[in-house]
Amino acid sequence: MVTSAEVNKKVARLRAQIDDLRHRYHVLNEPGITDAMYEGLMDELRKIETQHPELVTPDSPTQRVAGKPLEKFTKVVHQVPQWSFDDAFNEEEMRDWEERILKILEKQLGHRPKDLNYVCELKIDGLHIILTYEQGLLKTAATRGDGRVGEDVTQNIRTIQSVPLVIPSQAEESLSTHFTPSRQALLQQSRDSSTSLRFGRNDSKKTLVSDVLIVEGEAWLSTKTLERINQERGKQGEPLFANPRNAAAGTLRQLDARIVAERKLKLTAYDISSANAPDTQEKELRLLRELGFLTDTHWQVGGSLSDIFKFHDHWQKQKDSQEFWIDGIVVKVNQKKYQELLGYTGKAPRWAIAYKFPAEQGTTKIKEVYWQVGRTGALTPVALMDPVALAGTTVTHATLHNHDEIQRLGVRIGDTVVVEKAGDIIPKVVRVLEKMRTGREHVIKAPTKCPLCGGKVGKRDEQGVAIYCLNPRCFAQELERIRHFVSRAAFDVDHLGEKIIEQLVNAGLIKDAADLFTLTRGDLEPLERFGEKSAQNLVAAITQAKEVTLARFINALGITHVGEETAEDLAEHFRTVDKFRGANREQLLALLGIGGKVADSVVAFLADKGNQEFIRKLLTNGVKVKSPHQKTGKLAGQSFVLTGSLASMSREEAKEKIKALGGEVNETVSPKTTAVIVGLEPGSKFAKAKKLGVKIMDEKEFLPLIRG
Repeated sequence: MVTSAEVNKKVARLRAQIDDLRHRYHVLNEPGITDAMYEGLMDELRKIETQHPELVTPDSPTQRVAGKPLEKFTKVVHQVPQWSFDDAFNEEEMRDWEERILKILEKQLGHRPKDLNYVCELKIDGLHIILTYEQGLLKTAATRGDGRVGEDVTQNIRTIQSVPLVIPSQAEESLSTHFTPSRQALLQQSRDSSTSLRFGRNDSKKTLVSDVLIVEGEAWLSTKTLERINQERGKQGEPLFANPRNAAAGTLRQLDARIVAERKLKLTAYDISSANAPDTQEKELRLLRELGFLTDTHWQVGGSLSDIFKFHDHWQKQKDSQEFWIDGIVVKVNQKKYQELLGYTGKAPRWAIAYKFPAEQGTTKIKEVYWQVGRTGALTPVALMDPVALAGTTVTHATLHNHDEIQRLGVRIGDTVVVEKAGDIIPKVVRVLEKMRTGREHVIKAPTKCPLCGGKVGKRDEQGVAIYCLNPRCFAQELERIRHFVSRAAFDVDHLGEKIIEQLVNAGLIKDAADLFTLTRGDLEPLERFGEKSAQNLVAAITQAKEVTLARFINALGITHVGEETAEDLAEHFRTVDKFRGANREQLLALLGIGGKVADSVVAFLADKGNQEFIRKLLTNGVKVKSPHQKTGKLAGQSFVLTGSLASMSREEAKEKIKALGGEVNETVSPKTTAVIVGLEPGSKFAKAKKLGVKIMDEKEFLPLIRG
């Protein structure tokens, strides 16, 4: 008679062997390994688990495709904010990027680092996914979403064979059979190497798998799989996917995981964003592969721009040689200590950039041109064209930028033109094919009045090229201003989309964004598409948004040339709404990063009586602005400097905890610094703190300070 212990051992052996074959086939791509080799093992495992359901665990290979189809996707709040990359399209833009980061590092360190180098990776054109492991088990998989909140697609991601459901620890000898010989060799190499991978204060993977591990990667569909899927869809009379990225995104939106499993997505991992990451990007990529993730192996380390340019040029020529689509390369500063010093802008890391391949071009004919009105009143000409395929998608609109650009290109309605699309931005017209003209083309004239409100138009700056609607109460501008005001980076009001904003304006309930804070359920319930519940939700969302940081408040005002990052700088300097309202040009120019153009724009905005009245109206209607330097808490009045890598959290997380308790975080050490928090491999700030006699705290002393 077979004992339960023997059954347990057999299940463990089957799972380990199946996972080993999965890893060899789907991650290492070893020749001679096929799906058929472990189908028999899978059948045997399913049979045992059916007879002994108590043995079924979430990490079992049989549970990759399990559960009923979902009714909808739930939301996931990311533990680590998700960023997108800024783009560069030529060598000059890459030189500008490097010069920017070198200036920042020079300011932080007092010199330009000589050991700075870069990791160049292929930019896979897929869908960004965040994997969260707890105690070594896959807990959630989520889409990027807006960077703070994504959708839970765990059930679908579990079907991807290149995603490990469990990450074993090298400290657990009983799981040694889980590793293929190549992975065992990597483990031994990391033990023996004098430059072994480091994980905070602990070199063992036991820490890594016993804590939270967050891995980022790209889910993608191979071009061959796309061809197969489109053939099947064509036979069924279904619309075809335009490109692998669209197909991958559409697949992960399926509520039935069985459909996802059939489409055989893959996921390539490229980042560990939790606190226990190695100290360089190249070590991080090696570690991901060692832990069982599929990684792209073509990355290279370069010490100069010339190395980056060679890598880019090579893959521009070879981009069609891979299973996945490549739309450029990603260049990252290799050393994490420099990444932390460089930090982030409002939307992207300063220490990385996507160096895109040249834009794809196509030819089409312009059918007509219309003018859009933005929130600043700028009129932008947009061309309506015959459909043209670009980068796997069909487009019908392209920007002409402004009337000066129309004249420079010599473009006319009816012209055959060359259009190009780079990244996700709107396509643009780059050239007119004049020899294709028939004589029926029409000259594009500059507008003499606003296409929406009928108001006067003209240039605000004689040297500028943009044409503006000069009516400050233009309906289109006000709609755009309100849309910006309630956006994620400003007041962040839920349940308030473009159509509802237009409905509220048309109904006369609001004239500007300040009127939003006077709305009641009784105002909303009579409107079309509103009921008691939806009215209640919107009023609750508006009420919740009344309390806002000064940086978000300034950004919400929609001042020309002032975005998220500049708003943060202004908030840090002026500290209160009243001081900001009284800002003058000299004060603004004294700020690092504020030039004459931005200063003049801010001064002009604040000099306008209507704008000052709008700010007063917001405050009167209950908006409360939180000053970045008026927080209360046990660390109020204290300032800290961080240096080195912390084991229990990232530097960004530590900064947030200090600020939440009322403290300040500075980048430079001075006699006024309360304490310098020192982690692994501290930089020059540690030496400066000792020289100045500033208090030095290690991580053990720091943690009770922010937790107690």
